[in-house]
Amino acid sequence: MPAELKEPYGELIEPLITLATIAASTERLRVGTSCIVLPQRNPILLAKQAAALDVFSKGRLFLGLGAGWAEPEFRFLNAEFAGRGKRMDESIRLMKSLWRDDVVNFDGDFYHLEDALFLPKPVNRGIPVWIGGNGPSAIRRVLRLGDGWHPVGTGVEDFRRGAEEIRLSKASATLSMRMTTDVRKKRAAYVGPNQERRVAISGSPAEIRKEIGEYESAGLEYYCASINHPLAADIVADLKLFSAEVLRSFG
Repeated sequence: MPAELKEPYGELIEPLITLATIAASTERLRVGTSCIVLPQRNPILLAKQAAALDVFSKGRLFLGLGAGWAEPEFRFLNAEFAGRGKRMDESIRLMKSLWRDDVVNFDGDFYHLEDALFLPKPVNRGIPVWIGGNGPSAIRRVLRLGDGWHPVGTGVEDFRRGAEEIRLSKASATLSMRMTTDVRKKRAAYVGPNQERRVAISGSPAEIRKEIGEYESAGLEYYCASINHPLAADIVADLKLFSAEVLRSFG
């Protein structure tokens, strides 16, 4: 990321290595990403890494994938920013073919495989793909290619409308959301680094439980609490408080 986006992106550890570490230390916990910017990565290599992680974790992996928005990040990686949505769609189709098919034949605009072998397969010959993004294009991508919707910091009514649209056409899709969560103080909605207005859930445990409950009523199945501080010790302290005072109340 460019230097001006150090917060909240400056201290993020590479996700697949992080998840491998967590999966190796647990037996039941599902692990997933929120979100990998797919157009910045080679989908064949990412599919291989994800399949290996899924095998070692005995099928506990899901992948949150997004198209990305920070053009300097693409430039640093020598990745194409223009046309990233089209590249993402093709990459998802290719990854699902690699995970599913005994012999892979794929002819796209960006990738071509002929009689390709891809082993090992994920445990269930597939890995759930949750599509990141708040807007109509993300919802359309869920309906075409995704197994779930994973917006970030969207308001409850916007989430409800998106969830209803998805449920009407793809009832099996998982509805999840990542939300900036502050257990220390009440905070207002804010504008993200990409100038998108985002909601934050904050305040006392009772206030946080109430707000999450509103999203649950709108169809939310998984709540991803994004808790960010410069110091790891502060993140751990807030995660413990969130777990003890908020998470357990949902059973």
